[in-house]
Amino acid sequence: MKNIIKKSITSIIIMALALTLAMPMSAEAASKKAPKLNKTKVTLTITKKKTKPAVQLKVKNAAGRKVKWTTSNKKVATVSKKGKVVAKKKGVAVITVKVKGSKTLRCKVTVKDNRKAVTKKPITNPEPAPSPKPDGECEHDWVQKEKYIRTEYNCTCGLVFNTIEEHTAHCDQLMEQGLDGCSTSSTDIYETYYECSKCHKTK
Repeated sequence: MKNIIKKSITSIIIMALALTLAMPMSAEAASKKAPKLNKTKVTLTITKKKTKPAVQLKVKNAAGRKVKWTTSNKKVATVSKKGKVVAKKKGVAVITVKVKGSKTLRCKVTVKDNRKAVTKKPITNPEPAPSPKPDGECEHDWVQKEKYIRTEYNCTCGLVFNTIEEHTAHCDQLMEQGLDGCSTSSTDIYETYYECSKCHKTK
């Protein structure tokens, strides 16, 4: 009976020692995991109700290390010291975070704008008063208006794209090549015309 008790106590002690030795090894293995971002690509959409959409970026496996956040284009998206990204304008920006003692991490942020273009207030054309017209013919009151044609996306490398998708694919290629600084600014193209406020004829 005493031998059985001694064997049981010995077995318990061995198991306890094994668990004690395994715990620091597990902690050490976890600490060696490379830091990584919770997101590498994100799309933010600006709407009338949500004019400044945001997303929180986080660096995993970076406990106790200093991190520094930067953005490639502050006009498109800004980033705080804690990794909060706020959309500003339609385009593409690359958020970079440098982790001390580790590699640099990046997240591509695409900002879209679903708000409708604001139509400028009509301006009466400063033309001389029209001469009297025969009965039944409209005495035109011309009003200047603008018609939206398209949006162009100008990359910092000098190329111009007709869609945000084309510019996004261009940025992906640059990122695959390890190049930084891919950002864009958008330009809305309008066409000016005149419309009669009475008969709605255009010219």
